[in-house]
Amino acid sequence: MKGILRKMRPMKTIKIKDNEEVIIRRVTLKDLAIVFEIEKLSFRDPYPLDLLHTLAILNNETFLVAVHNEKVVGYVIGTLRWDIVGHIINIAVHPDFRGRGIGKALMIEVMKELRRKGAKIFRLEVRVSNVVAQKLYESLGFRKSYTIPNYYSDGEACYVMFKRD
Repeated sequence: MKGILRKMRPMKTIKIKDNEEVIIRRVTLKDLAIVFEIEKLSFRDPYPLDLLHTLAILNNETFLVAVHNEKVVGYVIGTLRWDIVGHIINIAVHPDFRGRGIGKALMIEVMKELRRKGAKIFRLEVRVSNVVAQKLYESLGFRKSYTIPNYYSDGEACYVMFKRD
């Protein structure tokens, strides 16, 4: 299993807004420490490192990282549910690299991988207050479907958003 997580072949190289290159590839175990740092910088209730490790093993084909100058600057975690639902579990970009198109590129690539595995519908949850993320998801074809009250530990609700291919 560890051998699978050590492969670091690039999946895609993209140009971000400042014309610099970012490589999108599958996560490795060595990436998890910086993924955890980005997680803590991005969320009020970050996933524990042990959970990120488990997700990396269980979803290696759909746990992707964005790498700039050999440093992880963002990640996305997806999983396939019920053979047709691609669930975007989490996505974050380091604060210094936000607004450059990395989040959108990660979303596009993880959806490609989930489609390859059979996804026909995509689902994610987003804080009601996270308007920036909502606009990104809407630009990719996601639509708000319903609200779950008290979804987050601080009591904030989330929108559940879906995209159908």
